[in-house]
Amino acid sequence: MLYRNAIGACLLLLTAAAALPSGSAAAQQGGQDGLVGAWQLALVDNVLADGSRVHLYGPNPQGLVIFDATGHYSLQIMSAGRPKFAANDKSKGTADEYRATVQGSNCHYGTYRIDDANKTITLHVEGATFANWESTDLVWPFTVSRDESKFTVPHPTTGGPNAIGEILWKRLR
Repeated sequence: MLYRNAIGACLLLLTAAAALPSGSAAAQQGGQDGLVGAWQLALVDNVLADGSRVHLYGPNPQGLVIFDATGHYSLQIMSAGRPKFAANDKSKGTADEYRATVQGSNCHYGTYRIDDANKTITLHVEGATFANWESTDLVWPFTVSRDESKFTVPHPTTGGPNAIGEILWKRLR
């Protein structure tokens, strides 16, 4: 009886271990209190050399990023109050409507890896609204606590050579 209980306990432990994420996904759940889950955008700014801030998507940006336990992510950032297309057809927008759409959104998805030693996250971008990022790795310093994560973008695509991007997320519960 004792032997059968010991075998049962071992099988239970092996089953539980097999269900845990492996490789880099396991590291993503450990250290830094874990990034896995859904996060709501709080701010996305460029900080200029003089310390002033530029709200890239307005004072109340909207967005969501999701990190899963298998190492995949999906990120969406949008300006609040983007204009609607007058024709109600995205294939019939005006130049101004297209410009507002492109400048008012930033979406990408792919895989991610965390380097706990260097406190960086690497986003391998598979698809993006800014096509220049596709098939590239974005390596950003980051911090994460129980309820907040902050990414620092060392070389943002706008703002000049001395700008630093900051993206702050709040954990959704």
